[in-house]
Amino acid sequence: MGKAKQRRRKVKERYGKVNECCEKVKERYGKVNECCEKVKERCGKGFLYIWRIENFDYCWHKTGEQLESPLFHIDSSKKSLWRLWLYPRGEDDGEYISCFLFRVEGGPETVDVDFELSLSVGDSLLVPSASFLKIYLFKINEKEGEKCFIQRRKVFADKEAQKNGFTLTLGCRILNKEGDSFEGTVYYERSTIAVEHISDLYIFDDYADLDPVSNRAIEVQPLLEDDPLISINLSNFEENLTVKIYPKNCEKIKYAFCKILIVKNWANESPIEHKRFWIGKIKTDVKRYHIPLPETEKTNPDDGKNSQKTIFFRYEFAYTTGVEYSNYELKDCGTDLSIRKLFIPNPNENVEVSKLPHVLTVLNVLESAYKDKSFVDVKIQTKTKSFPSHKAFLCARSSKFRHNLKSNMETFEIKNFDADTIRRFLLFMYTDRADHLSWTIAIKLYSMADEFGVKLLKEKCRGYLESKCDFNNISELLILADIFQDFVLKAYIEKYIDEESEFYLSKMVKYLSKTNRKSLWNMTVHD
Repeated sequence: MGKAKQRRRKVKERYGKVNECCEKVKERYGKVNECCEKVKERCGKGFLYIWRIENFDYCWHKTGEQLESPLFHIDSSKKSLWRLWLYPRGEDDGEYISCFLFRVEGGPETVDVDFELSLSVGDSLLVPSASFLKIYLFKINEKEGEKCFIQRRKVFADKEAQKNGFTLTLGCRILNKEGDSFEGTVYYERSTIAVEHISDLYIFDDYADLDPVSNRAIEVQPLLEDDPLISINLSNFEENLTVKIYPKNCEKIKYAFCKILIVKNWANESPIEHKRFWIGKIKTDVKRYHIPLPETEKTNPDDGKNSQKTIFFRYEFAYTTGVEYSNYELKDCGTDLSIRKLFIPNPNENVEVSKLPHVLTVLNVLESAYKDKSFVDVKIQTKTKSFPSHKAFLCARSSKFRHNLKSNMETFEIKNFDADTIRRFLLFMYTDRADHLSWTIAIKLYSMADEFGVKLLKEKCRGYLESKCDFNNISELLILADIFQDFVLKAYIEKYIDEESEFYLSKMVKYLSKTNRKSLWNMTVHD
């Protein structure tokens, strides 16, 4: 009986805590509802124009240059048209952001208005409400607002602004015009600064790649362009790594950002991080870092120790050429365009094409064109067989084909892969399918996908190899990751090894130390 009473007492205590928690939740939701009612009450007054600017941190505008909102009107007559003018680096002071309401041509010569301006980043309302009341004789082609609207440092200090490509929101509430008040109306607009991102990872072995006198040039090039935008030059001398960024074909770029990350796998230190911004012309940037390389250790191959010393070099380059586009929104969805699933559902999003009778998808048509050999204009020639194909499609999917397949070329030779691998590779190029994989086939397709720059196929093969990984083949997989400098695959192998027995680890290291990795790879991949 004593135990039963004790259990009942514990149950009462637990339910008491649950009830207490529920009361707190009710109290919190009560405050939220109260806040919502206040917002609704405030929104019910006047005409509210909300303008979101995506990728605001990529604004290329210098001091005195404005970013203009799309046109909007505040009454049914549509005679008076307006814009918001935002100076990202101030109208005449680069420490501030300037904001104005601008009147465009149309309507009467002058109007009287009362309006408010506000600014927010994410959920943070940085400028709650700046009022401009009794603006008499607001003329055409004039602006009213504030030069020192908010300091730039306050905007970029916000947590949301620390994210790359954040959204800044401007609000303009027009309370009345010519003494007439407006019914509660909200109008949403969104402007997006077009930004392209390029990134890559390089892995340098300290013995082979970073000798006392070495020079590596990394060209940063968009996917569909023939010429690089910038070149990153790496040189090592007397334990100093020099990173130089040179402009090449970047005349059209108006704003650019480059982030460089250097990680040493032998040192328990924070990564070296370097950030550089350019407004307008990209200029040469030189940075030198002291990176003492470890002394070469004479290790016994049988002692199970790994003497590999590696430097990971990653760059991220993002830029805009000054392209900006806008769109009107029917209502506020509470999300940015970058979020895939909006609250407004697509009426066709739940329709499965596979369930629609007699409907050909794009992949069906491409597969049919590949199998029927219709309209082919190039032959992929192997040692034993040729495969008719289409230049346009091969060049669209493969960077190597794009750079090497000339317009007048009728035959393209591939000698280092067998016919079956090339057949599977071409079928994937047309259908995105990699069927009936085996360990050997996946390795061959992985190698070909890497050589021809087909990332999706490489990822699919990597996923298959990871799913089949065990201690009978992990040595071969580690060789694959090392040769192709596949950081993702290396990380998977390291995690796999960490979770398994040290006994298997010592066996694998012994096997690797006695194996010539290049010869083993050649035996595995090529005929």
